[in-house]
Amino acid sequence: MKKPIIGITSAYEIEDGLRNYHRTTVSIDYTKSIIAAGGIPVVLPITSDVETIKEQLKLLDGLILSGGVDINPKYYGEDFKRDIGIISPERDEGEFLLLEEFYKTEKPILGICRGHQLLNIFLGGSIFQDLKYTGKETLKHSQDFYPELDVHKIKITDKENILAKLYGEEVRVNSFHHQAINKLGKGLSVIATAEDGIIEAVQMKDRKFLYGLQWHPEMMTARGNEEMKKIFIEFVKSCEK
Repeated sequence: MKKPIIGITSAYEIEDGLRNYHRTTVSIDYTKSIIAAGGIPVVLPITSDVETIKEQLKLLDGLILSGGVDINPKYYGEDFKRDIGIISPERDEGEFLLLEEFYKTEKPILGICRGHQLLNIFLGGSIFQDLKYTGKETLKHSQDFYPELDVHKIKITDKENILAKLYGEEVRVNSFHHQAINKLGKGLSVIATAEDGIIEAVQMKDRKFLYGLQWHPEMMTARGNEEMKKIFIEFVKSCEK
């Protein structure tokens, strides 16, 4: 059987000290995780050329929306607030165009961290620009030490999904974000939350595979966490023709 080809979105980064020079970058943890799960990873460069995007997507069996910088709040109808982080206008434009085209195919999609939030915004939802705007005390969701370290548990609140199948009622995860879902996007269901109520995972139930995860399972998988690798195995399986 042909191994599924999985597209992974990338960042559009400026080279320090060199003007007008940009790089297409993505953490190697994503490609390692897809390979470990039996798929073939392909990194997708940022472009706003729709015809190029359409041709790229013909090659893919599934899509990972990777993590990264904050999304411009104009996409969910807000002005900039204090403590929003760095944004990337080029990435925002290109990724929304790519998601719009790939969504039409109904092929599997896995959004991770920024990608989880991007899915929600694309479907008409919004996010808190910083966790302080939730109006309540939250856990430390932006850890700054070991990428594979689990720092809090999530409660799996819905039983009809991949997470419940793999982990039952709860699982411990890492955490690298300062934003989170506020208003839920159309068609999405919340399937897991942290103890402080932050939405940690969403699913679109009428799709074969469309999940958003707020944590970084690829960081844990790439460093030997067999439990987190199961997520990528399920995703790659869903991409098989």
